[in-house]
Amino acid sequence: MEGPLTPTAVDRADDAFVAPGAVLTGDVRMASESSVFFGSVVRGEAAPVELNYRANVQDNCLVEATSGHPVRIGARVSLGHNARVFGATVEEGSLIAIGATVLPGAVIGAQSIVAANATVPENMVVPPRTLVIGQGRLLREVTEAEIERIEHGARDYARLCREYRARQRSGG
Repeated sequence: MEGPLTPTAVDRADDAFVAPGAVLTGDVRMASESSVFFGSVVRGEAAPVELNYRANVQDNCLVEATSGHPVRIGARVSLGHNARVFGATVEEGSLIAIGATVLPGAVIGAQSIVAANATVPENMVVPPRTLVIGQGRLLREVTEAEIERIEHGARDYARLCREYRARQRSGG
């Protein structure tokens, strides 16, 4: 019997990478050079999950669409280790740092940072280029140096994606 929790095929670009031990289920779409690393779970059963160009989901993350709230992870977004995104949009060039949580209906503006262990409340809209700390506190504008670090991270994970894929193809 088919229903909203019936797993569907993952739509993955040829050059995307899913690490051994990562779990993708439901309606999950992975664009070119996107990646899901070790121990992460990406769940698109209740609504679609979309990982755009060079989006990287680092080790032990949880990305889960919720009823009425798909997940959209923009181009060159990094989800740091143990980050959690539930039914939210993270616009391009942003960082959800280690252990941070983004709750349903939230929108993280482009080139923003959600600091380590911070929580973005439900339905909060974070303006572009904003640093969020603690319980959804908007601290300040993100600096050019921070934006360059985010872009550097996306490039590094795209490189890792290529290296791991090459290893998989060679059987190593």
